Amino acid sequence: MSSFDYLKSAIKQQGRTLQQVAEGCDMTKGYLSQLLNAKIKSPSAQKLEAIHRFLGLEFPRRVKKVGVVFGKFYPLHTGHIYLIQRACSQVDELHVILGFDEPRDRQLFEDSAMSQQPTLSDRLRWLLQTFKYQKNIHIHAFNEQGMEPYPHGWDVWSNGIRSFMRDKGIEPGFVYSSEAQDVERYREHLGIETILIDPKRSFMSISGEQIRQDPFRYWEYIPTEVKPFFVRTVALIGGESSGKSTMVNKLANIFNTSSAWEYGREYVFSHLGGDEMALQYSDYDKIALGQAQYIDFAVKYANKVTFIDTDFVTSQAFCKRYHGREHPFVQAMIDEYRFDLVILLKNNTPWVADGLRSLGNPADRDAFQHLLEELLDANRIPFVRIDVADYDQRFLQCIELVRNMLGQR
Repeated sequence: MSSFDYLKSAIKQQGRTLQQVAEGCDMTKGYLSQLLNAKIKSPSAQKLEAIHRFLGLEFPRRVKKVGVVFGKFYPLHTGHIYLIQRACSQVDELHVILGFDEPRDRQLFEDSAMSQQPTLSDRLRWLLQTFKYQKNIHIHAFNEQGMEPYPHGWDVWSNGIRSFMRDKGIEPGFVYSSEAQDVERYREHLGIETILIDPKRSFMSISGEQIRQDPFRYWEYIPTEVKPFFVRTVALIGGESSGKSTMVNKLANIFNTSSAWEYGREYVFSHLGGDEMALQYSDYDKIALGQAQYIDFAVKYANKVTFIDTDFVTSQAFCKRYHGREHPFVQAMIDEYRFDLVILLKNNTPWVADGLRSLGNPADRDAFQHLLEELLDANRIPFVRIDVADYDQRFLQCIELVRNMLGQR
């Protein structure tokens, strides 16, 4: 029997012809005939509704399947992503609810090995960016502060989450989880069927706590949108011809990662004809902005660590040296971009005139070095100075500093 035999019967009982129904529903008689005989694989819902309306029949609407996933996502990892991707393929609409609690989250950070604490905005952005192309996934944030943490406080939490979902118009029929111990709790307190996804972690064996304690050990489980948060940044600074650029290149090669070149040199060449004496005070905000873009790009594509050739303090030092005053935009970038490790190379290597340098005599080199240190101290930026002049020893000392920062032995 055809699934539309009941429509055929209604047409016959009402004494209608196929032509009458087709014209009344704005379709051809041929299309209607094929539809009623189940010859059309995916009939238009609008046309089906029109037929029911013409015949005075109630249009049977399919019940939408709605699922929900709860989590802290502190941080989001590939185990979470696997759970969410499996869940969203089983429902029409999936709601991912991020639970945040400022005191609890702060404690999680303090008990971790993370260098900075992820904000609520960070965690929301990770989810939103990761799933931005999947329109049946909806991201929400639920304030759990004051609710007793797992595994206690189910009564208070369930009352709060029910109210939250009601306000958002979320009516889930399924909870998706990887925690077997939560099945009965969800059923008891929310009255929602729980579907377990990979509870034994046979496909994706990872937890947020593991990443918090040792992010570089579990690097492969950190999603693309989350990795930049954990990348450690190393800035190499110094005066002209101190070997910064060469050192950045060597370190990026040895640590198999990205680097950010000195944008100021490119700017002088491309905008000023290759002579930094043509720099004006108004150029420094453009240089700082270009340097920031280089840094952001390097961080995005880094392998755990990235190396920065020249920081904003150095740009400020050049501004003071050439123009006698600091630039407020450069200062704003100094305040915004703080690096995990700043290495100051002493300006005691041979000076090489490459056409873009002007501070070649020893007195100028020493004065600029002192200016850099003064600005670093004034901005409360910790730094490590490498005084040895031998290039190989400098390289080895830099490697050791970076390895210690990354917790490598």
